[in-house]
This record gives sequence, structure tokens and C-alpha cells, in this order.
Amino acid sequence: MTDDKVLKIPDHAGFVTSVKASLNTAKNKTAGIRKTDSQLFVANVVSPAVATLLATVAATLGGNAMFAQAAIRSEDGGWRFACILVAIFSFIATVSGMFKKQFEDRLTQGNQCVGRLLTLDLSITTGSSSWEEVAKEYGEIVKSFPEFVE
Repeated sequence: MTDDKVLKIPDHAGFVTSVKASLNTAKNKTAGIRKTDSQLFVANVVSPAVATLLATVAATLGGNAMFAQAAIRSEDGGWRFACILVAIFSFIATVSGMFKKQFEDRLTQGNQCVGRLLTLDLSITTGSSSWEEVAKEYGEIVKSFPEFVE
């Protein structure tokens, strides 16, 4: 009879290990997303600024004067080169803006997941919740944020 009770006791240590592993995984994935989000932010700010600056300088100085080497090679080569550079930086701004929005959403989800896992870890550490409540909350977190905990 005593052996039956021992078999029915849940593996609390294994559960705690799973929660901590999920927390570390979520933190690492969120940190990677945060880094990419920051890089996209810089690209989203710098690219249109460079495009505007290039267009302004080319309009002020003249494309052929600004890019004299390109102007030597072909008629209006400096203007073409200036326009190509402005187009490239504008394209980078457009694409980075689109990806920035996607990464912002993923970063928000990652932060929510990490926050919930930190709260769960605190509940386990302090013993403020029953094992059933903690297990239920962990199940909900895994269900809501599978891409961050697995």
C-alpha cells in the first residue's frame, strides 16, 4: 500500500526542471528576436534617411557632379547611380518596415511568455500556489506559446 502512494506522488523535481528549461528557452528565443528587432529598427530609420540625404545632395550638387566617375562612363551616369542608390535604400526601408512589424508582434508574445513563466517559477519557489494550479498554468503557457517553450 505504501508503494502505491509513492508511485502516485508527482515528480515535482522533474516538473520544476521542465519549467526552468522552458523559461531559459523562452528567454533565449526572445533575446534573439529582440536583437533582430533592434537591427530592423536601425535599418528602418537609417535607410530612408540615407535615401533622402542622397536625393537631396544629388538634387543640390547634381548627380553627375556627385558621382563623377559614373558620369564619365556614360551620359547621365551619375544621375542614374544616384537614383539607383536612392531606390535601393528606399526598398530596404520598405522591406525592413514590414519585417519590423512581424518581429514586434513576436517580441511581444515572447515577453508575455517569459513573464508568465517567471511568475510561474516564482509561484513554485514561494509555494504560493498548489501543484495542481501550477501544472494547469504551465499547460496553458505551453499551449499558448508553443514556439517559445519547445
